[in-house]
Amino acid sequence: MVREDNRVVGVVVNWSPITHLPKEISALDPIPLETKVVIDATGHDAGVAKKLVQRGALKMAGEGALWINKSEDAVVQYTGEVYPGLIVTGMAVASIFGLPRMGPTFGGMLLSGKRAAEVAIDIVQRSAVS
Repeated sequence: MVREDNRVVGVVVNWSPITHLPKEISALDPIPLETKVVIDATGHDAGVAKKLVQRGALKMAGEGALWINKSEDAVVQYTGEVYPGLIVTGMAVASIFGLPRMGPTFGGMLLSGKRAAEVAIDIVQRSAVS
């Protein structure tokens, strides 16, 4: 969900088991969830950020080749707000910025999540003041 001030203010979801039912019995309206900040932790697909890419509001470089040593630090370093109200974390960061794939180690994933939480807290605190 994006408002007039070009800020992400939530997401629209559907109940995924509904997609497996016949259309005659699966009428379900989208479910909007409003929030002050959205964190895209959808992994390699960067599913939330990709919706902004489809609308021409954000660019996605696509992740690079596997390079564990470089990716660990880079994913943490680049974790943050990529569009007003949207934070990317984990492998979504690599997909947005063209960073190397993570590989079999996940220390960077945990630190990226911690960094995303810190950024989110800052955004929420700033919005409470203004």
